[in-house]
Order: sequence, then structure tokens, then C-alpha cells
Amino acid sequence: MRRLEGKTQMMVRYAVSGCAAVALASVATTSFAQADAGSVQTPSVMAPRASLTPDSVKQGGKATVRLDGAPRACRSVQARSDAFVRTVTLTKRGNPSAHLGRALVKGTAVPGRHQVTVSGTGCGRWVADATLTVVSPAKTVKGKVIARTGLKVRQQPNSDSAVTGFFRSGEVIDLTCRKMGQPVGGNRTWYQVSMPKGYVAARYVKPAGPVPQCR
Repeated sequence: MRRLEGKTQMMVRYAVSGCAAVALASVATTSFAQADAGSVQTPSVMAPRASLTPDSVKQGGKATVRLDGAPRACRSVQARSDAFVRTVTLTKRGNPSAHLGRALVKGTAVPGRHQVTVSGTGCGRWVADATLTVVSPAKTVKGKVIARTGLKVRQQPNSDSAVTGFFRSGEVIDLTCRKMGQPVGGNRTWYQVSMPKGYVAARYVKPAGPVPQCR
């Protein structure tokens, strides 16, 4: 009788051990499945991104609007801003492809930050924003050429530099700023001009007012 009880107890133990092993195996399989499932990542779709080059433009200047990541289904992509003369249509170019367009900034655009909004047609509802900073052009001072034979414009503020242009005697020109250079008639000041780009000797120019120093 005792032998039967012992055998019965052993059988129960083996049965319990077997169930525990099955349970552990089931837990391990589930853990591995969860770990494997956790390693699979669903690729995310990147939202379109807008940018401007340069992002700071003078009144009346130009900037390139760029959009990356536009949906392929887009029939057209356009950029708008209260600083733009008109709505800009962006064209798909390059590899990897991007949508590009040239924007003309209003000459009367208020200096400061302006929002640029880019959106597409036929490719879902999305909007990409960028910021454009409008700055006022540098103020110029009028000056009159007093050299009897006219005045040469030099690439650098010295008489040995290459000639980039010429002003007639008595002509009124725009002076951007002043810079020290080679002495001309005892005067070391030269005025910077933008059209044609270069410098003219202050010895032969009569400014209408103070000319700021070049930065």
C-alpha cells in the first residue's frame, strides 16, 4: 500500500513538472514573439519641409523657395507670403528631387519677419511653413563728381587697382560708405559705390552729407 502511494506521488510530481515546463516554454515563446514584434518598426512618413535661400533679403530682392518631401501625387506646389510680389509656383528638380521656385520680394515689404506658406494641389491636406526676414537696403548719400576729366571707379581703394567703371564730370552718384585707402591729393578717404561696384577717390567727389564708414 505504501509503495502504491509512493508511486502515485512520483507520478503527480512528474505531471506537475511537465506542466511547469510547458508553461515556461509558452512564456518564453511569447516573450520572444513580443521581443521580435517590438523590433519591427513601421517606417514613418516625413512631412514636407520648406526653406528659403537666403532667408534674409533686402526689399526688392529675390529668394529661392525650396520644398523637400512633397507627396508624389502633387499636381502643383505653390508658395505664398505677404512679402512676395506674387504667388510662386515651385518646379520639381534634381536628384533627390525637390520643388524649387524663385520669389521676388516687394520693394515696399515691411522690414521684419514674414511667414511663407507652401502647399500642394491634388496630394492631400498639408502645409509647410518657413520664415523670411526682410531688411531695408542700405541708405546712400548723394555725391557730385568734381574732377574735370571725370572719375574712374576702382576695384579696391587705391589707384593701382583694376578699373570697374567711370563717372562723368558733374555726375551725381550714390555713395554707400567710406573707407581709408591710398592717399590721393593728400586725402586717404575713398567712397564705395554699388553701380558700377567699386571705390572712387573722395578727393574728386563732393558729398551732400556725412558718409558712414564701411563695416
